[in-house]
Amino acid sequence: MGKNLVFQIPAYTKVNSTFPKPSNDNYDYWVPLINYYLPKSDTIEIHCWNEEIEIIREIKCLNINMLEMQDEKITIFKEKKICTLSDYLFNKKLDQNDNFKWFTVNLIYDGVTVFHSGHWGTEFFVPNAEERDILLIKNVIPPETNLHKY
Repeated sequence: MGKNLVFQIPAYTKVNSTFPKPSNDNYDYWVPLINYYLPKSDTIEIHCWNEEIEIIREIKCLNINMLEMQDEKITIFKEKKICTLSDYLFNKKLDQNDNFKWFTVNLIYDGVTVFHSGHWGTEFFVPNAEERDILLIKNVIPPETNLHKY
């Protein structure tokens, strides 16, 4: 059995903002992580705050039959992994202000989360990570990233 990993990309927030951005303003780690964990999943789940109207509209415009759930604060989209949605995660991660688009992205296999990205791509959880997983993660995240194994 592997280790559970929690890692947090060093981040900052601009004045009058609560939006975390990587300290180096770079999300280069995102594509290698998604490229590695997407094949291990069969379902994609995206969470957005309800006030993120443009992002929600964009997801709806993908014209895929995603399950949509909404409460008073958050909208959750969930769908089996398909090319359109996978491409969206790879190529459309930043908004017009170069901020990460999605509050949460979960990659799920057979009902179990295999990769969790939270707080706009700055906090992550990977359950049951093997040594090869840990090595890949360490090679793509910024060196000053806090990484905990348990």
